[in-house]
Amino acid sequence: MAWIERWRRWRGLAGSGLGRAWEQLLCGLANTRRRLLRRRMADYAVITLDHAISEHAPDVPWWYAYLPGVKLPLSLQYLRDALERIAGDPDIKGVVFLLKGPALTLAQAQSLALLFERFRARDRQLRAIGASAKQLIVHLEEAGAAAYVVACAADRVTMTPLTTWDVVGLRVAPTYWRETLARAGIEFEAIKVAPWKTAMDPLIRSDMSDAEREQTNWLLDSLCEDIVAAIAQGRKLPGEQVSALINRAPLTADAALAAGLVDHIVYEDQLAALLGTAQQPARLKPYASLRSLLLRRPRRRPSRRVGVLSLQGAIVVGESRNFPVPLPVFGQRLMGSNTVEQQIRAARKNPRLAAVVVYVDSGGGSALASDLIWRELRLLDQEKPVVVYMGDVAASGGYYIATPGRKIIAQRATLTGSIGVVLVKGVTAGLRDKIGANREVVRRGENAGLFTDDQPWTETQRRTLEESVFHIYNRFKQVVAEGRSLPYEELDAICNGRVWTGKQALDHGLVDELGDFQAALEWACRLAGLPTDSPPTETISPPRTRLLAEPAQAAVWGRRAWDAMAELASGLLQGDWPRLLGHDRFWLIAPGLPRLQ
Repeated sequence: MAWIERWRRWRGLAGSGLGRAWEQLLCGLANTRRRLLRRRMADYAVITLDHAISEHAPDVPWWYAYLPGVKLPLSLQYLRDALERIAGDPDIKGVVFLLKGPALTLAQAQSLALLFERFRARDRQLRAIGASAKQLIVHLEEAGAAAYVVACAADRVTMTPLTTWDVVGLRVAPTYWRETLARAGIEFEAIKVAPWKTAMDPLIRSDMSDAEREQTNWLLDSLCEDIVAAIAQGRKLPGEQVSALINRAPLTADAALAAGLVDHIVYEDQLAALLGTAQQPARLKPYASLRSLLLRRPRRRPSRRVGVLSLQGAIVVGESRNFPVPLPVFGQRLMGSNTVEQQIRAARKNPRLAAVVVYVDSGGGSALASDLIWRELRLLDQEKPVVVYMGDVAASGGYYIATPGRKIIAQRATLTGSIGVVLVKGVTAGLRDKIGANREVVRRGENAGLFTDDQPWTETQRRTLEESVFHIYNRFKQVVAEGRSLPYEELDAICNGRVWTGKQALDHGLVDELGDFQAALEWACRLAGLPTDSPPTETISPPRTRLLAEPAQAAVWGRRAWDAMAELASGLLQGDWPRLLGHDRFWLIAPGLPRLQ
């Protein structure tokens, strides 16, 4: 079979050579067109951020764009490519970002700040001797904490006259429903490994526990430190002064200007004169209209590439689904183990992929589904390097599926950890008594109704379930110990359901590095022996035909989102908790933890 390997090697080399020649030809034609249309060029490219931002371009049905009130998110991947293109054009003086109230998280703001740093580095690399550095300008119409963190990474910050500086600090205010549910005759029972595993506390408690308060405080401390540090560094102000300004906020635009928080107060239409002169205003054009006119540079195109696998949403057994609107408990996305297994198996069989970057943005979910995904990722890593990049949250089951990664990269504000287990069920016997609904039960087996909403668990049942929960928790710790090379017997101090920011997780050895998706991509290239400058990537999708054996009860592919929503609503109305929650143990992060927007 040696001749087959030689043929593949020759075909790769030939393809690489032809690919380079074709790339140079396309670049030459594009640059010739650029010279002919040079009068259409601008001094500054304008990028508007006015709605949600995702890490990657969303993979959603085409008709989502036509739903009333639905606006598809702009992706950091798109912004990364845009800034790289702009940095390589000698005629562009800079980029103007118009921030019109985008739905940014702090982790996304930190990623954007790193993109600005990479833009400057790329500009220095390509800039002609004696040429001026390209400028990054952020124009604020709303100045919340996340948006302002982005602004602080720019060279100049402008604000409209009536914009207020709204960096007012952080606040967490979870609501506890135990007493309200009790009045309706509903109670929830939960078994959890430790007081820090607070995912179900809003249903089983009437107030915040000491452990939850302690955890919330250390998270708020870390996030506040990040915000203060970003402002102090970007605006060259002492940290104590920044903290004092936050305590005085909101500030008017004039007060923000006097405090050195912004550089100019202007309307959007005045930016051209500000960046040029009154007599010769700068030419500003949207990046989308300039993209085809920017200088193109040939790139190295290795025959192999890095696969990108996006794992987002609540982890469930079955198929992945994406809903037009968020659902209670589950959110907008469901990460189904069946779908993800197929994606990972397709990546293993794809000869073009030399490594895989797994993007995880999940607060967890089903322990069983998480373990099935973990297994497939571990098998993949035995054949191709796997690097994990964490988004806004990669905790509980989201952290479990990250452990096979040879490297784990997180942002400073990523919420992670929550290594623990919780089992919950609702009991509606009191509700039926209140409304006069009589349920007659005929059963075989002492525990036939273990997960139904008939009655609370008996002491014997609770002891049995506690053993099961702690067995799963110990398995979780074992996976963490093996994946992170940490002593198993010392893990309780950082596990037991505790949640950490990325910065704190780095100190505890739960992640390897703080950075953005590009940092994870570069690590994947190094591990696979690929060049790290602009490596080609390929999105990993489910294969057209199923790979390997199917489970005994296969779920239906292509199930409509509306059918799933109807099933969920029906289950909620009928009190069918076992059907909605299953008999599963959950690795789930608490929903009320600090997540800055």
